[in-house]
Amino acid sequence: MTIKAWQGPSTIDGKDIMAVVSCEKQASRNGKTGDMVQVAFFSTAERPVVAAHKTGDDESVCGSCPLRPKVWTKEVSKKPCYVGVHWMAAQWAAAMRLGEDLGAAVGAMGAKPVRFGQYGNMSSVLRAVAERLLEGASKWTLYEHEWMKPENQWLRHFAMASVHSEHQAITAQRMGWRTFRNREEGEPLLDTECQCPYETRGVQCKDCLLCDGKRKGPKKDKRKSVAVYTHGG
Repeated sequence: MTIKAWQGPSTIDGKDIMAVVSCEKQASRNGKTGDMVQVAFFSTAERPVVAAHKTGDDESVCGSCPLRPKVWTKEVSKKPCYVGVHWMAAQWAAAMRLGEDLGAAVGAMGAKPVRFGQYGNMSSVLRAVAERLLEGASKWTLYEHEWMKPENQWLRHFAMASVHSEHQAITAQRMGWRTFRNREEGEPLLDTECQCPYETRGVQCKDCLLCDGKRKGPKKDKRKSVAVYTHGG
C-alpha cells in the first residue's frame, strides 16, 4: 500500500514535491535494511528516473548531495547514488493519484522500524510535517545531506549527517552531528567512527538502528558515527 503523507513546495528550491510512505504492511525486500516502513521524498515534476538522470529535478528533494547523477564526478566518489530510482516508478505513479493523508502516514510509522529517506532528504519537506512523521516512529534510520544549513540543525537529534570526506565528518561532528561517511577501501576509520555493522557482521538496519542521529537527554550519546564502503549504481 502507498500513502501520500504530504505534497507541497520543497524547502530547498520551492518546487512541488511529495512525501510517500510504503511497505507499512507488505514486507520490504531490501536485503541490507530488512523489513522496514519506507519513506521517500519525490519531485512531482517527473518520474524519479527522469528527474535524477535527465532533468535534474531531483535537486528539489536531494539538494546538495554530490552523488546526484547529474552532478556526480569521480573526484567525489567512485560511484554515483546507489538508489535504484528506476524501481520507484510504480510507487511514484501510485502516489501521484492519491490525495494527502498525513494522519494515515503517521499511523503507519509505528508498524515497524522506519527507513526515512528511502530517497531524498527529510529536510526538503516542511518541518511541521517532518516532526509529525518522526513523532509517529519509535525506531528509525535517517540521513541528511543539508546538515550545514542553520534551519536543519534540529535534525541532528534524529538524522546522521551524510558526509563524503574526513574533513566533512570532523566538521559535522563538531557541529553536534553523528555522521555517516562513504569511504573507499583502504581509507582509515576516524577514532569517532565504526564500520557499518552490516558490512562487518551482516546485521540488518532494522536490527542495528545506529543511524538514528544523536540522542537528546541527560546522558551523553557516546555511540560512534558510522562509515560505509562506497556503494553506487
